[in-house]
Amino acid sequence: MREEISHQIIMLAHAHRQYAEEALSQIGLHATQEHILFLLHQEDGLTPTQLASRWFFNVGLATIVKTIQRMERAGFLESRPDPRDRRASRVYLTERGCSLYKPALQVWNALTERTVRGMNDIEQVLFRRLLQQAVENLVSDEDER
Repeated sequence: MREEISHQIIMLAHAHRQYAEEALSQIGLHATQEHILFLLHQEDGLTPTQLASRWFFNVGLATIVKTIQRMERAGFLESRPDPRDRRASRVYLTERGCSLYKPALQVWNALTERTVRGMNDIEQVLFRRLLQQAVENLVSDEDER
């Protein structure tokens, strides 16, 4: 039974990412770029370090910088020197980047709806709670590796 749970988690993660990649590509984004878009929509002008620290899973600064550069080339973001610290840069959404917020959010809402399709409200709440507990179990400092 335990092996089956791990297998199902892998299958869910793979299917989730595949759906997200396909849907996001339709609006011109690559998977993970929407997270930077969402973070900057909440607070524009963050530094790459701030973006990395607010990411919901552990991601390296080099990955964030590479993603920012790719999004800058696509015209979604622009980096500007920090007015208080010229060694640092701040990242801002362009008009084009701002215009992708709603479509990207619609992709994530559709993904959520598809993920919980066939579950009633109580099952959805329980599903969310069980996912949260599983994540907590894996990231907890009380590790028994």
